[in-house]
Amino acid sequence: MPFFPPDWEAAQSIDRLPKACPYSRDEIEDYLFRCHYHLLLKEQPTTFRVSGPHAQKKDLDRRYWVFEAHDVARQRQWFVLVGTGKSIFVPSEKLKRWMFAQTNDAGLSPEAFLDQEYREQLEYDARAAAG
Repeated sequence: MPFFPPDWEAAQSIDRLPKACPYSRDEIEDYLFRCHYHLLLKEQPTTFRVSGPHAQKKDLDRRYWVFEAHDVARQRQWFVLVGTGKSIFVPSEKLKRWMFAQTNDAGLSPEAFLDQEYREQLEYDARAAAG
């Protein structure tokens, strides 16, 4: 399953998690284009059409949004997971915003994709806390 690495911005401080998604559709499209251009060298150039958010989740420490993107050249569906709050890498730190993308090869709904990623993040957080 192709995926693009996370893009993130560290936070100086976050008093309150934002209610609105921290990335615009234009920023998401630019991220997808840049990743495709630099990482999928054997594929033809493409553009992405982004829509959403199609699913959202919030907990005490993070907020999540799922966008859908379509690769115009290959007609491939991608999900872009956007978040803010507790770092997805180092749970003791906070990120102003982050996103990553992967193809929807499993044919999941946006809600099912978000639930899967949320469970995996909680498992990672527990392992990081255990040391």
